[in-house]
Amino acid sequence: MRLPRRGLRASVVTAFAAGALLISLILAFSTYFSARHYLIEQRERNALQQAYIDAALVKERLRTKGVNVAEVLAEIAQPSRTVVYVHLDGQWYSSSLTEQDHTDVGGVAGAVADGSVALSWTETDDRPNIVVGIPLAGVGADYYEVTYAKELSETLDTMGNALVVSAALTTVAGGLLGWYAARRVLRPLNEVALAAARISAGKFDTRLAPTEDPDLTTLTASFNTMVDTVVERLDHDARFAADVSHELRTPVATLTTSIGVLQGAEELSPRSATAVSLMAGELDRFRGALEDLIALGRLDAGVPESDPEIVSVADVVTQAIADNGVTHDVVVEVPDDLEVHADRLQLDRALANLVRNAETHGGGLVAVRVMARGTYADLHVEDSGPGVPPTERERIFERFARLGARGATTGSGLGLSIVEQTAQLHGGSVWCRESATGGADFVLSLPVATPARSEQE
Repeated sequence: MRLPRRGLRASVVTAFAAGALLISLILAFSTYFSARHYLIEQRERNALQQAYIDAALVKERLRTKGVNVAEVLAEIAQPSRTVVYVHLDGQWYSSSLTEQDHTDVGGVAGAVADGSVALSWTETDDRPNIVVGIPLAGVGADYYEVTYAKELSETLDTMGNALVVSAALTTVAGGLLGWYAARRVLRPLNEVALAAARISAGKFDTRLAPTEDPDLTTLTASFNTMVDTVVERLDHDARFAADVSHELRTPVATLTTSIGVLQGAEELSPRSATAVSLMAGELDRFRGALEDLIALGRLDAGVPESDPEIVSVADVVTQAIADNGVTHDVVVEVPDDLEVHADRLQLDRALANLVRNAETHGGGLVAVRVMARGTYADLHVEDSGPGVPPTERERIFERFARLGARGATTGSGLGLSIVEQTAQLHGGSVWCRESATGGADFVLSLPVATPARSEQE
C-alpha cells in the first residue's frame, strides 16, 4: 500500500521538529556526558583526597606497637556512607559492624599489593561504589576506602531525565515554530489559491491585494497581470461570438422568410419540395444553434437577461414542461413553498434545455422531482432512455459534445453547456447520474432563497 505524500505544511513542520530534535539531542548528549565526566572526576578526586588523609592517620597509628586495628579504625572520622578496610598480616579489618564483606576491593587489591595507589568503580546490589586502595608502606598493611556514591547516581539520573524532557519540549517547540513558519510562508499561496478559485467560479474582478513584501511583489503583480490578460481574452472572445451571432441573425431571418415562401409555392416539383423541406429543417437547426450561441455568449460575459428575483421552483417546472409541449404523463414532485433567487429568463431556459434534452435524446421525460438538500434545491430531470455511460457524464456538459445515441445528430450540442454555465452563475452546479429506472437523471442544484440573501441582493 502506497502511503499518501505529505503536504508542504506537514513537510515544513516535520523538518522543523526533526531539526529541533536533532539539535536538542546533540546538546543533551554533550551536556550530559560533559557534566557526567566532570562530576565523576570531581567525585573521584574528593574520594582520593579523603582516602589519602585517612590512610595517613591509620599509618601513623599503626606504627605504635601492640595497637588494635579495630580501635584505630574507630578513631577515624569517616565520611557518611564510607567503609574502611585494612588488610594486615593476612587479616581483614572493617570500620563497619555491618559491612564485613571486603569483596568490593577486589578490583584494586592486585594493584595495591604491587605497591600502587588504585581507584575503581564497583556496583553491589545496584549500588555504585568508589573504591580507593593505598599501600601503607612501612607498616606492612593495605588501606581501602569504599564510598557509596548513590547521590552521584541520583544526580546523573535526574539530570538525564531533565535533559530528555528538555529535548521533548524543544522538539514540540520546533514543531510549533515550523507550523507558524509554514503558516506564514503558505499564507500567500493560500491567498493565490482562494483568488484562483473565485476567478474559476466566475468572479473575474478578483485580484490579489498589493503587498510591501519585496519577495511577494513579483508574484502578486504577475498573478494580477495574468488575470487581467485572461479576462481581457475572455471578454474579447465573448464579444466576438456575440457580434458574429448578432450579425448572423439578419441573414438567417431573411433565409427563413425565403424558405417559408418557397414552402408555400405550389409550382414546386416533388424533388424541389423535398430539397426545400430539408433546407428548412437545417435552417431551423442553425437558427437554434445561433440562439444558443448568443445565450452562451451572454452567460460567459455575465450579462443578465432580467433582474434577479425570488422565483417559485414549481412555476419554473410547470413552465418548462408546457413550453416543450410534453403531452404524455410525467411525474412531478415539487414542494409549493420552495423558492430560489435567480434570473428568471436564464433559469427558464436552463430547465427547458433539460426537459428538451430528455424528450429529444433520452427517450422521453419521465419525472421532474425537486428536493431540498440543506441550503440547496436539487431539481431532478429523469428520462426513460438508456442513460449516460459513467465515462461520458462529465464530457456531455462540454460545448458541442454529443453522444452516439438516437437523435445525436440533432440539436446544437450547447444545451447542457448553457445549463452548466447558468448553474455556475447562480452559485449552483449540475451533474448527471443514473435514475432509479435506469435512465439518465440530470440534477440542477441551486441555492435556496433566504430573506438575508434577498435583502443583500
